[in-house]
Amino acid sequence: MKIRLQIGVTAAFTTIAVVMLGVTVAFLYESNRNLALQTARAEMENARQKTVDGLINVIVPVGQVVTTTADMINAFPDAISEPTGGSVMASQIKGLSQIYGLFFGFEEDGRFFQVVQIPDGLQTFGPNNSPIPEQSRIIYRTIDYAISGSRLDTYLYQSDWGTFTGIEYTEVTYDPRTRTWYEGAKQKDDVFVSPFYIFNSTNKPGMTFAKRVMNPDGSLMGVVGVDLTLESITQILGDIRIGEEGRVFMLDGEQRVLAYSGPNGSNDTETLFKIGNREITDPIVSRAIARWRNNPDTFIEFVDETDGKKYLASAAAIPETYGLAPVLGLIVPEDEFVGDIKATTRNVLQIASGILVFTIILIAIISRMLSRQINAVAEEAEKIGQFDLGGDFDMKSHIYEVDALSKAVANMKLSLKSFGAYVPADVVKSIMSDGKPVEIGGESRELSIMFTDIEGFTAKTENYSPTDLAHELSNYLAAMEHQITINGNGTIDKYIGDAIMAFWNAPTNDPDHVDHSCKAALACRLAGRRLNSISKDSRLFPLYTRFGLHTDRVVVGNVGSEHRLQYTALGEAVNLASRIEGLNKIYGTRILVTEATAKRASDNFLLRYVDRVVPVGTSSPINIFELIGDRDDTTNALVNIAEQEAEVAAWDACMDLYHDQKWAEAHDAFTAHLGAATTPKLVEIYIKRCREFVDHPPEKNWDEVNHLTRK
Repeated sequence: MKIRLQIGVTAAFTTIAVVMLGVTVAFLYESNRNLALQTARAEMENARQKTVDGLINVIVPVGQVVTTTADMINAFPDAISEPTGGSVMASQIKGLSQIYGLFFGFEEDGRFFQVVQIPDGLQTFGPNNSPIPEQSRIIYRTIDYAISGSRLDTYLYQSDWGTFTGIEYTEVTYDPRTRTWYEGAKQKDDVFVSPFYIFNSTNKPGMTFAKRVMNPDGSLMGVVGVDLTLESITQILGDIRIGEEGRVFMLDGEQRVLAYSGPNGSNDTETLFKIGNREITDPIVSRAIARWRNNPDTFIEFVDETDGKKYLASAAAIPETYGLAPVLGLIVPEDEFVGDIKATTRNVLQIASGILVFTIILIAIISRMLSRQINAVAEEAEKIGQFDLGGDFDMKSHIYEVDALSKAVANMKLSLKSFGAYVPADVVKSIMSDGKPVEIGGESRELSIMFTDIEGFTAKTENYSPTDLAHELSNYLAAMEHQITINGNGTIDKYIGDAIMAFWNAPTNDPDHVDHSCKAALACRLAGRRLNSISKDSRLFPLYTRFGLHTDRVVVGNVGSEHRLQYTALGEAVNLASRIEGLNKIYGTRILVTEATAKRASDNFLLRYVDRVVPVGTSSPINIFELIGDRDDTTNALVNIAEQEAEVAAWDACMDLYHDQKWAEAHDAFTAHLGAATTPKLVEIYIKRCREFVDHPPEKNWDEVNHLTRK
């Protein structure tokens, strides 16, 4: 069924507008809601991290005080029972407001020495719950023997250490050895942390960090303890609450509430410990804990049955410190983050509905105008499709797209008229073809890679005519290319000025690619010698080419863009082959190969060890060899293989002395070999080394590696 453009455009546009409007508003709402929820989660994570940092700043110093005090007592066991010991303990906890007291109890007789920092708001203290003397900040409590021989429990009040404000005595009723923290510390070497409990002296909750101290004979001397108030932890929770109705709670290992901060206040924690049930009275927190216990995910969402609000909650254990790994939970109403988004979305829908009605009316008017003009363009396009190119087409429109379309149809008609003068209409109709385009990509494959370079080419061609240079260089490159392609069908990757990069075993498989690359290098060297012999009238020749060979795995394939591709090889092995070619300049050689190539080459090739090096730009040492000749090549009249073998044998004898670190003998052997050497620069390098090693021998763990600093 066909419909008119005016009706179709209006209906389609209206449908699309309604759908897009709905989708857009829904998408924006959902995106903003998700962003808000992500922000909520991020704030929860930040709050969690802030809490972790705060707890670490509270807990770690407490553990350090216990450990430090235990070490001090272990080093100076008699000092703790002296007033100076109390002074040291007071200095240990000074400035650490989270610490209520530091103390030590003796195993032998129950003596007890304690320094207490009086908490803010504490009005009474001591055995008789007496008012604390004014300006008192420190209490030094001792359970020790008096002059009469009996034991006394003494409370010495001070404004600062050494400044006394009062004193109290009482009979001894306290034995530290019966306390939970003392019993727990006796059983382990590390710091023992007690469960939270109500401090007897303040009626407020806290925990004790304790560590045992041993006598030199291995027996127990006593236990050091530090009281940490829960109030300092509760204060951290209050600082990280999110929003007005946010809640923060902390659970212990048994999933009981340790601390709480929320709309119901944060002092609930003290009540929890006093009544002993440890169940929070805030129903929102209770429901969050119940859901988390059933499904312990880090983030959960739930709707409260009482107020119908949706809440976001996060609960997870914080990193363990001194055996403590409490669960930290945060709860935030969803409307804290998405309430404004909901209100904005309602306003957007109302405004969008009005705009939509006006748009539908406008679309109906425009579509009627558009349909008449498009019909005219469609009729002309149908004629062109039938190659009815008679007459002209000239239609003007105030709508940019329709006007552009009419001009495009007119231009197409004119172009086809012109094109028809060169190509028959039947050919135009058949200009369609299919096929698969070349794709970008490659494969990992082992290649033998060769780089070549002409010695001193830049200086030699400095004043050379570009035309003459291009002609003569082409003759040289053609000779090199011929030898590369006839030996194992090597692939010329690229010409880089006078240099050549080639490889074997791609794109076609070549199981003998190592041998073929070696043969090609020797053949190229020979071809260069022949060019030199027949180009005596040329200013470019003679040319001397250096070669570098390396075998390794690389990525080979089509590299480039969709409009221009190149078949090439990529990888560290390519760079190393280039570096090996450059080493010829240092050693005065012509063809250098890596150990990877030398080991894979057949025994027919004559090779000699050159050096163990770390080329510039690499980090691993490699052995390099000079490729001298091919024993199977009987057609090369310019090479006497017997003379080459004799030279290699003489060289190997010199190198044996060098490897054995017989520097003087090696020096004399290299010196004697110098006159007959075809690579005197290489021999001179080793003569110089031996001379230096005679005067300054290398270290015992000498690895023979030569770290090169230039290419």
